[in-house]
Amino acid sequence: MADVAIMEYKTSSKDLYLVSCGWEKCGATHSYGPAVRNYYMLHFILKGQGHYYLNNKHYKLNENQCFLTEPGTVTLYKAEPTNPWTYTWICFNGDYVPHLLKQSNLNTDNPIINLSCNQTIYEIIKEMLSYHQLTPANECYLQSKLYLIFAKLHEALQSVYNKVELNNNFYVTKAIEYIEKNTFTNLSVNDIARYLNISRSHLYALFKQELNTSPQQFLTNAKIANARELLSKTKIPIYSVALSCGYKNAFAFSRAFKQVTNISPREYRQHYLQPNDLVKY
Repeated sequence: MADVAIMEYKTSSKDLYLVSCGWEKCGATHSYGPAVRNYYMLHFILKGQGHYYLNNKHYKLNENQCFLTEPGTVTLYKAEPTNPWTYTWICFNGDYVPHLLKQSNLNTDNPIINLSCNQTIYEIIKEMLSYHQLTPANECYLQSKLYLIFAKLHEALQSVYNKVELNNNFYVTKAIEYIEKNTFTNLSVNDIARYLNISRSHLYALFKQELNTSPQQFLTNAKIANARELLSKTKIPIYSVALSCGYKNAFAFSRAFKQVTNISPREYRQHYLQPNDLVKY
């Protein structure tokens, strides 16, 4: 079996049209970008792991996740060498796309979602790949499959919220997911509490009960973890690392970094910079 399959058919609907679709079992050195596209793209991870870089943010992704690429945005993604990913994808565009993505809570600031239906979507895309000519009938089938993918995506997202009981673990889990997706922004504990629609004191009590730490400390640790990644794998200035990790200035960032690691960001970079693994932005 081939390690990649691609179909490039542009359907004619103005509301939502297909540009291409396919799947790929990537090798350890596979990467794409930095590049800019003029259409939307969704990758659905079937197996393995990979890395996604968007707006100076780094996301480490796993199976049963999906990531969005929007038109006009510089992106880079690459396979995790020790466990390279296999994914399926669709490229699409149209006037109705912003509405569909808004319903999925997908955008440049929130480009990652967890899904339980990736295998189902792969089966739909595999069927789309079987239409070898863009006849009028096949175009109708392709359009229906494209809408079906969004239907499955929306169903999977809705089922998560319908089945989850509102208990302590749910709030902590959703808080952690929110933190992990927003560690490169000026995120605060108040923002997290508002997102969960609970009080800051309630959030604090849950974190202490479940994780034996405060939400603020967890948030700081997450930001510093991303800072370590940038310091060791890029040469962007330290003040830019600070801004990229949600700190208003380099002084506040350096103070927080040293509290967690016991060394300054400059010392950390001098010791841990990996010239052979630099990521270009």
